[in-house]
Amino acid sequence: MKKALADMGVEIIPLSEEISMHASGYVEAYSLSHSMELADALIAGTCVENNDTLVTANDKHYRVVQGLQMTVFRP
Repeated sequence: MKKALADMGVEIIPLSEEISMHASGYVEAYSLSHSMELADALIAGTCVENNDTLVTANDKHYRVVQGLQMTVFRP
């Protein structure tokens, strides 16, 4: 899997303490109100921490995340 991703030019970003802190805060704040689960929180936390734009077709869980740059597409 790692080789296939590397061949496609995909960067694997390791989980850091900062990303974990963002994610745990998002789950605590938004799990009930916006169905934020751990996987979504880790994705959002990674994007926020690295100042990257999240490209998603499912913006429902991410709309409330402050500082998250997001581009929504519809397949």
